[in-house]
Amino acid sequence: MSKEHGTLKVTIVEGRNLKDEDIVGKNDAYVEVYLDKDYKQRTKTIRNSNNPKWDEKFTFNLKRDHDDLHLHVYDDDTVGKDSIGSAKIDLRKHDFTKGAYDEWVKLPALLGLRSKGEIHVIIDHHT
Repeated sequence: MSKEHGTLKVTIVEGRNLKDEDIVGKNDAYVEVYLDKDYKQRTKTIRNSNNPKWDEKFTFNLKRDHDDLHLHVYDDDTVGKDSIGSAKIDLRKHDFTKGAYDEWVKLPALLGLRSKGEIHVIIDHHT
């Protein structure tokens, strides 16, 4: 994948069982999506849900050194944002010639203890 260019079409479908350990109750969750930190895109905030449905599509131009897609899930707070969890998807491990990447991506807790939830992601690669 690292030699190809083209575009990556990323759909952030939904989340499930999102947990922010500092907060009791529901999250106001959104997802930041990026290939490199200079160009981040984000979903809208879904209020009062630990199982938010975003169904938002993003397009990224793929460069040679873009090997990972980063996801960072936040709880949108009145005083800022709390991190719920993050994950990265290694784009080199998926064969896009056989179809889209369509997976539930776990947000691992520190030290691999309980998961902080999962995000359903679909990725299409177009040359």
